[in-house]
This record gives sequence, C-alpha cells and structure tokens, in this order.
Amino acid sequence: MSPVAVDVAILLPSATRRRLQRLNAECPATPGRGFRFDDTHHPHVTLGQHFVDLDGLEAVRADLTHVFARQSPIDLQVTGARSGRTSLAAVVSPTPDLQRLHEWVLRALEPHEVTGSHGAFQVDDHPARVADVRWVTRFRQDSAFDRFDPHITIGIGSAPAALAPWRLTANDVALCRLGRFCTCRDRLADWTL
Repeated sequence: MSPVAVDVAILLPSATRRRLQRLNAECPATPGRGFRFDDTHHPHVTLGQHFVDLDGLEAVRADLTHVFARQSPIDLQVTGARSGRTSLAAVVSPTPDLQRLHEWVLRALEPHEVTGSHGAFQVDDHPARVADVRWVTRFRQDSAFDRFDPHITIGIGSAPAALAPWRLTANDVALCRLGRFCTCRDRLADWTL
C-alpha cells in the first residue's frame, strides 16, 4: 500500500485567485515557513482531506465523479478574514449547498481512507510538518460534518488582513496532492460542476 495525502477542493475563479495571490504575497514566505500561490499551490476551499491508497486512485476518482455529476456550480460568500495559530484565512460562509457537497465527499471517500504519514505528502520542496500529518489524520474527527469550517487559507501569518466581503461562483473541483501546510498542490483529477 502506498498512501497519498489528498485534498478534495473547490478551486476558485481567476479573479478570486488573483485577489488571493495579492494577499498571499503580503504574508511571510521564507523557505519552509510559508508558501506562495503559483501553478502548483492553489487557493481553494477544502471539502475533505484524506489519506488514500495511491493504487486505488482510479476508484477514488470514479466515486468522486458520481458526487460531482449531481452538483451544479456553487455560490460562495467570503465574509472577512481571521488568523489562527499559524495561518491567515478568508472565512467562507457555510451554506446548505456547501455543507451537502462536503458531506457527499466525506461519505464517498470513507471506504478509501488509509493510514498515512509524512511520505504521503508531496515533497518537491519542504517536507510536511507533524501538524500536517495530524491534521489530515484527524480531519474526519475534527473538521468534518458539524465541525466543517469552510475557509480559504491565504498564507502563514498572524495579523488578519483587511478583507471586504465578496461573492463568487465556483465551478471547478479537483483532487489535489497535499504539500507542506496542507497546501493544495498537483492536481490528480479535475471536474467541472
């Protein structure tokens, strides 16, 4: 078995991506202590983070295809910013549609989940932190269903950015490999809602 750490993520339209790239550029990004959005670091809203078996990726793709076939483009509202222990995030308003999609993803991936470690993360730059492994390991217990907290991680930093609310409609979803700071890295599969 070869575990891989994945994020099932709503990818954001280009105007939103550009806005988030500007905010991300204001965050510290010294080597190993931050990140920059680029072609392999995608701003996103996580629907689920999991360890799955690399050899079972085709079955994961097939089950997610069934989920996304019944979902239309999703309206999202960013309501402001907040900072946590290490990260700065844009807060996304929880809506019934977003919650339902999150729960569909969690149910579809449950039979595919395996135990993983540092080696399951993408390692083309700095390796995953202990906190990254713990986050993915405990996602279902700590961040799913009634604990789902939709947000967009902007970067590593503690001071909240001034962020005016805005609305967007997203129609792209991807299965991405996770990197350090649970960043959404290389796309393993894509869907259009």
